[in-house]
Amino acid sequence: MKKTKLLPYLLLLPSMIYLLLFFAYPMLESFQLAFRREGQFLNLRVEPQDEAAVVGTLALQTDVTVLERQRLEETLPNGRTRPFYWFRVEGLDTAGTTIEGWASQANLFIESRTESTTARVVGGESAREWTLDYVNRMLNDYRFGSALGTTILLVVLILPLQFILAIIMALVLQAQIRGSSLFLYIFAIPLGISDLASGIIWYSIFTQRGFLNSFLVGTGVLESPYIFIRVGNESWMIAAIVLAEVWRATSIVMVIVVSGLQALPRDYIEAGQVFGANLWQRLRYIILPLLKPSLQVALILRTILALQVFAVVVAIAGRDVLSVLAYETYRWYDPQRFNSPNMAAVYAGFIMLLSLGVSLFYLRAVRSEEEAAKLL
Repeated sequence: MKKTKLLPYLLLLPSMIYLLLFFAYPMLESFQLAFRREGQFLNLRVEPQDEAAVVGTLALQTDVTVLERQRLEETLPNGRTRPFYWFRVEGLDTAGTTIEGWASQANLFIESRTESTTARVVGGESAREWTLDYVNRMLNDYRFGSALGTTILLVVLILPLQFILAIIMALVLQAQIRGSSLFLYIFAIPLGISDLASGIIWYSIFTQRGFLNSFLVGTGVLESPYIFIRVGNESWMIAAIVLAEVWRATSIVMVIVVSGLQALPRDYIEAGQVFGANLWQRLRYIILPLLKPSLQVALILRTILALQVFAVVVAIAGRDVLSVLAYETYRWYDPQRFNSPNMAAVYAGFIMLLSLGVSLFYLRAVRSEEEAAKLL
């Protein structure tokens, strides 16, 4: 009997291990990168001894004033001795408070150990501290606002088009008209195409010598090719990105909507037909309300993926002309550019927060009547 009770948990165990290893652990590491700073700090001592109590810490490259010096003898491995100095110094800590204490010559750059009155901190002990510096740096980044605005604009433009087309495609397949199987194969073709390949295909359509210009010039609509994709013509870049994403990912939404339509009771739709409801009325008052669970899943999935759009943008608009949040994450992480995993983690965390916020909104806003009734 006990084995039977434990069986469901044993079946869930592989999934839980997978989530812990490939979701929870990377998310925790990313959180630490975003809010923890590693560095070296010099601990000032009460007395010129390594074991003495710490009176304060100084950051690297802090200029200090030498107040006093003490010469000691250090024994080398070969038995000989050499002079080793401790300095009582004064400087400003990270909070801007003046502190003083003893520091060894190993952690200070000083021109003359016997005469100089100033020095600079060049060494110390490794330390980690929680900080919001990376978050502030992201918010004050001159590209952050434009990247956020472009990402939100793409989400607003892509999602309505995808869902309208997906519902139409699903209704065509559900109607089981002649050739519906062929339509299914045609609709499913973009599912096998990657983001980057989709971007390259649509770039080849809109480029100066692409298919669109060739068609317009060949038919006499244009006398010479029009440069759709160029600096200063961001509206056409946005249009090309939206078309590429709609063409590539609408089939994903269609599959979810088709599965939802197949699960709908036929009695409700037939009853609507009996009472004289036209196609729009059946769609608005019967089909769409019953499809809310499927639409909820599709909305969450497509919004999260739209917030992470990256390869299509780079393929069509290039690297620095038009930016989105996902590209800013890569730009900060790129070892050949900024090489800052901390900033990349902040951008990734921001995208995750947007995704979670949107998902919670959809879970509350797109509810079926049964779910809404349970909460009352």
